[in-house]
Order: sequence, then C-alpha cells, then structure tokens
Amino acid sequence: MSTHHQFSVLGPLVVQGAHGPVRLGGNRQRILLTLLLLEANRVIGVGRLIEAIWREAPPATVRSQLRICVSGLRRLLSAAGVAAQIETHPSGYLIRVPRAHLDLSHFEDLLSRARAEARSASPENAVVLFQQALQLWQGPVGAGLDSELLETVALKVNEDRLSAIEDHIELELALGRHRQILGELTRHVTENPFQESLCLQLMLALYRSGRTAEALSVYRDTRRRLARELGLEPSEKLRMMERMILDGRSAGELSLTLVPAASMSGRAAAATGPQDRIALLEREIADLRDASVRPG
Repeated sequence: MSTHHQFSVLGPLVVQGAHGPVRLGGNRQRILLTLLLLEANRVIGVGRLIEAIWREAPPATVRSQLRICVSGLRRLLSAAGVAAQIETHPSGYLIRVPRAHLDLSHFEDLLSRARAEARSASPENAVVLFQQALQLWQGPVGAGLDSELLETVALKVNEDRLSAIEDHIELELALGRHRQILGELTRHVTENPFQESLCLQLMLALYRSGRTAEALSVYRDTRRRLARELGLEPSEKLRMMERMILDGRSAGELSLTLVPAASMSGRAAAATGPQDRIALLEREIADLRDASVRPG
C-alpha cells in the first residue's frame, strides 16, 4: 500500500514538502514538531513543550527561545509548501493538520475500521485493514530524539501498535493461518521479548503447526528471560499453555486459552468468570470461521 503523508511520526520524523523531504533543524525543532504532531489539532501547554525540549534545567530565556523555535519551524514549513499551520494560543501551541496528511491519524482510522469489521464478523476484511495499519510503521515513535517527556507521550502510541499486532495475529489464528504467520509472529516476539501475549500466540501457532518442541522452547526461553531480567514468573495463561501442550491437548482446546483483546470483543470483556470467557471465545472463533467461508 502506498499512501502519501506530509507528516510521518510512526518511526523517524519525516516531513514531505512540495518538492520532496524537508530538511529539519536540530534536536529541539524535531522534538517540538514531533510532540505537536502526536497531539495534532490540540493545544499543548508551554510548560510541557519546555519540559520536553529542555527537561528540568531550562535557561532563563526559555520562553523566548521557544518562540524563536516555533517561528523557525513555521517559516520552514511554509517555505516547503507544507499544508499545516502552527497556531499560538494563550496557553500554548497547536499544529493544525488534516487527518489525511498525518500517518498517525491514518493508522488510528484504519485501526478503528479493522476492529469494527472484526466485531461485525468480517475477519478477512479486518485482517487486510490491520495489515494496512501496521505497514505504516517504520520504527518506534520518537526514534533518535533525546526527550524523556516525548518518550512518555510516544509510549501510548507504541502500545497501540502492539495491541494492533496482537489483534491481527489473533484473527489470523482464528482463521487457521498459523503456518502463514509464523515468520511475522517470530519477528514480533524477537522485537518484544517481554510481551507475553505474543509469546503465547507464538506457542499456539507452533503447536498447531506440529512443532511441539519449538513451542515448549518458546515457553522455556520466555521464562528464563522474565526471571533473569525482571525477576518474574510467566503469567498463568502462559503456564496453562505449557501444561496443555505437555498434556497433548488438541489444537482446538489450546485455542481456548487465548483471551480476545478488549478492543476486539466487548462480549468477552463483559464475561464474569473463566467458564463464561471460554464459552464466549468458543462462540466467537466459530463465528469468525463461519464468516470466513460464508458465500458472498
């Protein structure tokens, strides 16, 4: 999928002007623009911008320097023919950007549509939309920028990506595509080794592909990593998956240990107990499979 965005924050900051990529200034200007774009069309207070750029030790002339930084960014975007406007408000600054011009907004819109398709039992359409949303990412938000506050703001967006990955994989597993997603899922686990839900999904995909020893190896590696790095034991769901594999349970039984993400299933989130959640998940997987083979 090829989509032109004037602003890209899902990875290293990139701005496309009328004649190609815009050469941005130093760290301060990049932090300022990234933070404005992460909260596009909303006012960001002067205090937060100062903290993001100068941390706990701003100079005495910090407000003047911030105004200079904003003015320089305005001139840069205007000269490059970028359709965005930085507005000054009594409490701070706002960048006004059409949703179609910002990759983050496009990601959020695709994610919303994907989850709506999943809720309406259209798993094939949902999978395509999830894939399109995830293809927009080129790396972590705020990559290469030295700002603790920016890292905190970006954390929520990066978590949204992980949630989308899990929802996408869950749909693929429900559609029986465990072999097709093994490579992608292995890469995600390598990139996010402490994300237990992804490890759980990889164990299930391997087991359903007839690779029992590798599924158990994922569990052992995850357990050692959690103990060594965090001093923690695996979650109950991960331990349950290992026990069921060791017991030789059928792949269908193992699929019931996967709990749908709240974003995917309001019905499952409303369940009151383990048996309720299992029954709801069993019906949801059956619904998804039925929908995937139902004639147009």
